Amino acid sequence: MLPRSVTRLLKSIGRLRDPKPLSLDEWAEHHRPRVMADVQRVLPYIPDGSRFVDVGANVGLFTECILQERPGCEAFLFEPVRRYYERCVERFEGNPRVRVIHAGLGAQASTATIYKPRHNFGGNTIVRELFFDRSELAQLKSETPFDEEEVKIEVFSEVAERLGIVDVDFVKTDAEGYDHAVLAGMLPWLSTQELKPVILAELLAEFYHPSWDEQAAALEGLTRVGYAECDLSQMAKIDDILLFPSGYMQPEP
Repeated sequence: MLPRSVTRLLKSIGRLRDPKPLSLDEWAEHHRPRVMADVQRVLPYIPDGSRFVDVGANVGLFTECILQERPGCEAFLFEPVRRYYERCVERFEGNPRVRVIHAGLGAQASTATIYKPRHNFGGNTIVRELFFDRSELAQLKSETPFDEEEVKIEVFSEVAERLGIVDVDFVKTDAEGYDHAVLAGMLPWLSTQELKPVILAELLAEFYHPSWDEQAAALEGLTRVGYAECDLSQMAKIDDILLFPSGYMQPEP
């Protein structure tokens, strides 16, 4: 398994602007090594034949890389951007173990505007304060071209009840600053699950997150439903954090 510092570095590199415009498929292949590093980190928590959830699936690379190693798994993908949702459907056509849902996830059902930078197909966010942050901390510059799209937001606990999603071993959420809302919407479902999944969530540091209090509240909610407390005091500006159920016995390396 690669150390977290390596996967963090690869992810940071992946956020940099590419020297020339890439097609969607070229961009995906360019980022495949970083995705593979993330997948190698979490594979010990995804037994073959288990179920996992991929929130913010984008074009489906993360799930594809997992299924290459764990072909017997069942996956539920959530992607709100129509173009990426359609690419996921194409990628997994003919695989009955993969269900792709055309929606984002949040704390309440709604519609939202998602902001899509044209140079980075993975930088889409509905957190306006992050996207239009022009400070020295910003990921984007004032001249960055972007598009907007109205997307559907659902609550995972409601979707899980509707689709009968239970016994999930692993959840990955990468919602570009909106992960706290994704997690908040999972809490009612998590409280009913005897088997609680390991969660990989993209979280933001206190000095950077415009909704830090909401993120802290979501993490407190996780502890109430059976997760170990998570110390974010030493995290990077943006970091992929593993959240474990209390008493979770980690697999041998």
